[in-house]
Amino acid sequence: MNRTKILVGLFLTSIFFTGCKEAEEVFYVNFYADYETEFNIEVTPSSTNKGSIDGTFTLNETIDPTTNSDYLKYIDNIKEVDITEVSGEVISISKNVTLQSCTLEVTNPDNNATWSFTDEFIQLGTILTLGNDQGQWDEMTDIMFGKVPFTVNIAGAVDDEEVEFTVLFSLKSEVTASPIN
Repeated sequence: MNRTKILVGLFLTSIFFTGCKEAEEVFYVNFYADYETEFNIEVTPSSTNKGSIDGTFTLNETIDPTTNSDYLKYIDNIKEVDITEVSGEVISISKNVTLQSCTLEVTNPDNNATWSFTDEFIQLGTILTLGNDQGQWDEMTDIMFGKVPFTVNIAGAVDDEEVEFTVLFSLKSEVTASPIN
């Protein structure tokens, strides 16, 4: 008899706690947290590399996730971040070139996501797919959970020493948060 009461009590307690969690999830809010930054890359002839036709570049931009009003509103109650897309797009270019090597890196104090490209021909409209082949999107999720500004760095070399192009970095995510503290 006592054993039955204990089992029934445990059963009801588990239903209660499960029900409370499910009840809270009904109130969760979902919103998009999308960020972009442009890299205006200008490769100019180098006086130290005479005879070489290769040009190098390095640029950094900072993205503050709190510029998204919903992200800021729910910053302490974020439950999940789902990265839906990370990409780079060439949105302007003075002449077509080949990225001999290029690294795009996103970092915060605790996390790092890196993509590398070699011998990538670029022209207007080229999309640099920043996939999840090595768990980079997992790192991007951790960066978003970091709740602090993060740095996007692009560095590389092209097969020409006089070219200008702009790469639009884009991060798209869906965030789930609880309005209940």
